[in-house]
Amino acid sequence: MFFLSMFKGMKIYLLLALAATITGGYFYIDRLKNNIDTLKINNSKYEDAITSKDAEIVRLNENVIEVRETNTRIRNKSAKLTGEVTALRDKLSKHDLGFLAENKPGLVESVINNAIKNDLKDGLIDIMESEK
Repeated sequence: MFFLSMFKGMKIYLLLALAATITGGYFYIDRLKNNIDTLKINNSKYEDAITSKDAEIVRLNENVIEVRETNTRIRNKSAKLTGEVTALRDKLSKHDLGFLAENKPGLVESVINNAIKNDLKDGLIDIMESEK
């Protein structure tokens, strides 16, 4: 008899343990489903962020290419202008105006006077035409 009453008590404990396990399992699975839903939402947000950042990276790379092309054009133009300045310096260094004015003052004076006359004529013509 003692054994039968012990089995009845055991059955109750086993049923309670089984009910607790099933209830705990249900809540555990429910929590896992909620976590999965949250992770799916976060994943979609991250994918959107990655897509926008990829587009931004592409745009920045295009800007870098454009800046490099602009720098190349500027460097080439600078090299060309530096060459022109050097050529002009060489040309002017061959003609020392102070030396010419000292040795041939009449030549330098006539060249300067003629240049001034031509500039004055052009200036007067412009003034008279603008008054009409």
